[in-house]
Amino acid sequence: MAGISTRRGAGRRLDGARTARGMAVVAVLMVVAVIAVIASALLGRQSAVIRAAQSDQTGAQARWLLRGEIARAQVLLRAEARREIATRLDGAWAAPVAGQALGTLEGAPALAFTEITDEQARFNLRNLVRGGRLDAVEGAAFLRLCAMTGVPPEQAARIARRVVTSLAEADRASAEPPSTDPKEMEDFARVAGQLGVEAPSDRDLAPRLRVVEDLLGMPGVEAGSVARLRPFVTVLPRRTWINANTARPEVIAAWVPGLSLDRAREVLQLRDRGQWFLNRGDFVHRLQIPGLDDAEVLIGINSEWFRVSTALRMSRTTLLMQALLHDDKSAVPRLVWIREGA
Repeated sequence: MAGISTRRGAGRRLDGARTARGMAVVAVLMVVAVIAVIASALLGRQSAVIRAAQSDQTGAQARWLLRGEIARAQVLLRAEARREIATRLDGAWAAPVAGQALGTLEGAPALAFTEITDEQARFNLRNLVRGGRLDAVEGAAFLRLCAMTGVPPEQAARIARRVVTSLAEADRASAEPPSTDPKEMEDFARVAGQLGVEAPSDRDLAPRLRVVEDLLGMPGVEAGSVARLRPFVTVLPRRTWINANTARPEVIAAWVPGLSLDRAREVLQLRDRGQWFLNRGDFVHRLQIPGLDDAEVLIGINSEWFRVSTALRMSRTTLLMQALLHDDKSAVPRLVWIREGA
């Protein structure tokens, strides 16, 4: 019996040892599993940090490449100003860059797409304000432009009010006393009535309009109306003339009273075939409108304001950048503002 008891005790001790070893193995495996999970998490976090750093580096390199495209546009405009006084659509500045490789990013060629547009080919909404109040002549031209582009009158009125209320404060330093000429007073009353715009009070002031897209933030202004106007209008820091050598027929017909859209198209078709306007008098003469005084037609043949739109297409992303340049023809065009996105 003693031998049996001894063997049973030895068996229990052996089972206990085996259990202890099994628990130790399980504990070791659990520790290894925890370490593996932690290591995996650390590796994943490290990979995310590396990817973020690579993305930031790629973005910085892409921005520098796009800034280089803007600098190239500045040099190109300067060279064009030295070559030709008039700003015309056959200038080197007007030729877009389509898919030029600027380097390698994200393991593939980075392709640039750049376009320079003449902002004085468009109706400048800044012109709606003169001396802190509505400019009746420009207001009437804006109404005609809206009618030609399919913008409803109530939408034209909302947009004009947004422009005048946002820009009047910036123009009040040069405020002029209201005209006492009966015809000018009558014209102002008529156009202001059509647009619902008079001299805005301080409580009417709105955030300053800087780009056409800012109109989308105004209640009641429809996105469709802004889209229809977008190819024909701009917002510039100063009042400007329209350039007859680059403008569209709708812009020309809107600004010149009595000029039909069809007639404007005929005149500009000849222009686009190489018969560029030599000066303002040449432009007025070709319109063939009896009694039209060229001194009252504020349409010229050169431009000082240009927008550069450039995009860099990479293998996984595309970066967009826009800039406004002021070219006074005396030096390299000045960078007025720059922003990312369309």
